[in-house]
Amino acid sequence: MTEENWVIIVEALNDTEAEIIKGLLESAGIPVKCRDANPYTGAMRVIGGLAYEINILVPEKFREHAQEVLRKATEDEQ
Repeated sequence: MTEENWVIIVEALNDTEAEIIKGLLESAGIPVKCRDANPYTGAMRVIGGLAYEINILVPEKFREHAQEVLRKATEDEQ
């Protein structure tokens, strides 16, 4: 079995934004992982309750689809 190559699709500003983006992509059938952008992000959860700079990753084969979903959501927002 081969390991899928995951790529960063966007960097969320905080946990809340990361969960919204994750839900949006998952509702479009796209697998999603969230990872802290740096080692201090986890400490921010402990100190302040919210983390900052969360990387949103998708399998490389879903990159274009994910970008389109995010682009459409941004256009609908305006």
